[in-house]
Formats: sequence, C-alpha cells, structure tokens
Amino acid sequence: MNSNMSRRVIVYIIGLFLYTLGIALTVKTDLGIAPISTFPYALSFITPFSFGVTTFFLTITYILIQIVLLGKEFEKRQYFQVVVGILFSTFIDFSMILVRNVHPETYISRMALLLAGSFVLAVGIVLSVVPDVITPPAEGAIGAIAKRFNKNFGNVKIAFDSTIVVLAIAVSMIFIGHLVGFKEGTIISVPVTGFFVKWLMKGFQGKLEKICGM
Repeated sequence: MNSNMSRRVIVYIIGLFLYTLGIALTVKTDLGIAPISTFPYALSFITPFSFGVTTFFLTITYILIQIVLLGKEFEKRQYFQVVVGILFSTFIDFSMILVRNVHPETYISRMALLLAGSFVLAVGIVLSVVPDVITPPAEGAIGAIAKRFNKNFGNVKIAFDSTIVVLAIAVSMIFIGHLVGFKEGTIISVPVTGFFVKWLMKGFQGKLEKICGM
C-alpha cells in the first residue's frame, strides 16, 4: 500500500468512527436517529444483540443485495465492505460506550445535542466519502438497485430509507409497544445533516483531497 492510499484509508477510518459517534450522540437525545439506523436500533431492543451487531447483520444483507443484483459487475474490492461493516459495527458499540454518561434533560438541550450529533455525523460522512476507498454497504445496495432497475439513485435512496423506517416502526410497535429510534429528530436530522455535508464539502473537499494525495 503506497503512502497516498495509506492516508486515504486513515482518513476513511476516522470518518467511519465520527459517523458512528454522530449516530450515538443522536441516540442519546431520544428524539430519533438517522433513518438508515432506525431498524437495526429497534432490533437491538428485541434481540440479545447490541446495536453494533444488529447493524452488522444489516450490512451483510446490503452486501448480498449487491452481489445478487450486480452479479459479475460486483467489483472484487467491494468484498472489503465486510471489513467496513465489522469496523462500523464495532465503532457503533464503542461510541455508545463513550456517550453512556450523556443525559440531556431538557428538550432544548436534547435538540442542541441532536444538531451537534448531526454535525459530527456530517463530518464522518465527508471523511468517509472523499477518500473514495470502499463504498459504504447501504449506499452500495442503493446503487445496485438503481443500476439493476434503471432508476434514479436519489429516488431509490428515499424509497430505501423509507422502507428501513417503516420496518423500524413495525418492529417497535409490534414487539416493544412504542416507537424506538424514529421520532421528530429523525425527520429533522435528514435536511440538517444534508446541509452540513454540503457546507463541509464546499469548504473542505479540496483540502481533504490534498491530504489524501488525490
């Protein structure tokens, strides 16, 4: 591995960690988390597995979707998504431990933490996207569906995230009796995180690419 690739991988791994830390912070608000994480989070309440482990199970599902839909077009290097899944899942459980003593009491403080978590999540997204190392499993599955059925990526992502949220709501209401993971914060975090990502990409993408030697 050359020095440029090493730097890209390091930035990518830091991005994955901050991505999970952002998710963990939003969990502590009890206002809802990012749509893509709602289903595995709900599953962690009805299974003996941690949030990180249930996330890994979903990661394997996303990779299988890509393999089935893309066939020979599935790049061999994308099998490293399994490694990414292990790292991401481990980071989630570690991040949950890091924030275990964070307990915002008022609605305003919870909303402030949601915004802070969304910003950290956005930083993680940027750091994991710019180096162009390995496609995140969920985005890979969305891309495979879009390519196989000749659909717009953005439209597929909306449908995909919506499906995940519906599954989370169903699991929550059937097995827990109340909503878990999906609340007003889930809806708020989507445009807020998107805004932060656009702002960070505009201001720091060039600098990150230089750091990565791209």
